[in-house]
Amino acid sequence: MDLRSGIEEQEREIINFYKQQNVDWTCPLRCQLQGDPTIGDGITRHFFPTVLHKLKHGFSLNMGNTGVTCLSEGQPDHLVPSSSHFLIESDLFLVAGRMLGHSFLHGGPCLAGLSRAFVHVLLGGSHDTATILLEDCPDIDLRETISLLNGPDTLDENQRDKVLELCLSWDFPGPTEENRHWLYERLLPHAVM
Repeated sequence: MDLRSGIEEQEREIINFYKQQNVDWTCPLRCQLQGDPTIGDGITRHFFPTVLHKLKHGFSLNMGNTGVTCLSEGQPDHLVPSSSHFLIESDLFLVAGRMLGHSFLHGGPCLAGLSRAFVHVLLGGSHDTATILLEDCPDIDLRETISLLNGPDTLDENQRDKVLELCLSWDFPGPTEENRHWLYERLLPHAVM
């Protein structure tokens, strides 16, 4: 990676490195930072935190008409993968998996801040057994609407209309006093996973 080049070019180099096919990621990593006199393990200690920082906070590359390309969304400690169609159709999630695995294999840092429900599913757990919290929903508007179903108070007309609109858009039945809890338990995973 050339430190004399711009941030976008450095990020392209990182992504291109992890796009390579038929790589034995368990082989010892030898990093070279062009434009920096540092040699040895210090470079590797710099490389993996840089990669994981980009995974957590986004790449400066303009992919899909955005200023920053974020692979995750949501609030800190409840991050979930982005639902952007561009990212889903691209190979960036494969690249992200390689980055995470590579850092893990070589004793680098882990990606902190992920939703526990997402980690559960990522490690082979079932969607049905994942404990999903309201904070795991990255969309604040959806979170507010879904949270209306979790309280003991009767929904007023405006609240009922908001919930009904969401239910109909996702092919769920409208809210009633009898199905509130059931609806909450169905809408929340749908919004997160």
